Amino acid sequence: MRSGADSLRHAQFQIAPKKSNYPAVMLFRDDAAFSYPPHKTGDARNREKGTPYLKDLGEDAEQVPEMAPAEATWGHERLFYCRPLQRNRRLMPFQKWFLVAGFLMATVLGYLLGLNHGKPASSPNLAELPALPIAKPSALSAMTPETELVVLKGGDFSMGDALDELKDARPHQVNLAPYMMAKHEVTLELWERVLLWGQDHGYPDLPGGSGKAHDHPVYGISWGDAVKWCNALSEMEGLMPCYYTETTWQNVARKDMADIGNQQVNWESNGYRLPTEAEWEFAARAGLADKRFPWGNEINHEEANYHGSPLIEYDKCQHEGTATALVSSKPYTAVIGSYQPNGFGLYDMAGNVAEWCWDFYDPSYGTAEPLQNNPHGPDKGKNCVVRGGSWRHSAADARCASRFSLLGDLPTAYVGFRVVRSL
Repeated sequence: MRSGADSLRHAQFQIAPKKSNYPAVMLFRDDAAFSYPPHKTGDARNREKGTPYLKDLGEDAEQVPEMAPAEATWGHERLFYCRPLQRNRRLMPFQKWFLVAGFLMATVLGYLLGLNHGKPASSPNLAELPALPIAKPSALSAMTPETELVVLKGGDFSMGDALDELKDARPHQVNLAPYMMAKHEVTLELWERVLLWGQDHGYPDLPGGSGKAHDHPVYGISWGDAVKWCNALSEMEGLMPCYYTETTWQNVARKDMADIGNQQVNWESNGYRLPTEAEWEFAARAGLADKRFPWGNEINHEEANYHGSPLIEYDKCQHEGTATALVSSKPYTAVIGSYQPNGFGLYDMAGNVAEWCWDFYDPSYGTAEPLQNNPHGPDKGKNCVVRGGSWRHSAADARCASRFSLLGDLPTAYVGFRVVRSL
């Protein structure tokens, strides 16, 4: 039986072609090539010529060169396909590190590219961007249209009307002091700005408002939440708040829902507050007496966002429901300023969202005195006045004299508000 080395040697000589002038097989030792058959010195079978093994070689046997033991030993000889070169073995660790480093670099590059994905090719100039109102509260009114105020001179006017026999809108004379009113209803964007500021300045329970978009009026706000939010806006702009938890005006109403009435309001404060019912109607009429709407006695969907009805004589839209352009998903509010302003430059005084007023609801208002000076409504109550109609109300509810009431702690999807300031 042949040993393992003899078998390998025999196999190598068997694959060598006969009648060849070339060595039997090409062998490598490190990086040097040798052209001789694997003849191991001292092998018992090949120690002398004429052994059966060499005889089998025939004519090739004479071509086998003599090899000195020092030139090549069997332990250092190998086939070229048996194992990698020593130089390649030295390079293998470096090749692995190169692969790892390449993978890491590709990962980092992909991450950096991912951070810039979707960004515009050119960044805006930061110097041209307007400052955030929170960073400079005193400039909020001048920078955002939501709090741009219109100065109203006040004076005498006839509140209510008798055009359509409204039982709770009896005409009566009112005198008002000068004041300022916001051009627009409070938007969702403005509500959230003040909310974020208030959370860090003692207003822990202001709720997140609802709105169809940031430039739509906020809704889902209760009367009590609107009162506290007005205080927060005042303090954010460095103004004196209007609403307090007691009659000495020492503790600002910032949290919970305190029992606030007329005595807890500092009417001389320069801060923001809800308009009184009389202030709201004076602003809505814009100097037009004995008219249903801020512009006249008829209404259509080109003038206001309301629920049309062909059954109402002075509703000229001839369309049942909301304006077609606004019908997508409820609530059917419109972007502030979508319709023409009234004679005082105030927007959406009819329709879009109904608006909270300060007054508690009094069904018999207007009958006590011939002339009322700056009326504030009843001192106490639970139901608060809502004015102006909304996207879900008919043309009758959008009238300047129309009034209805809701519980002060009841938020709804069609009621928002706007703010005023005393002068």
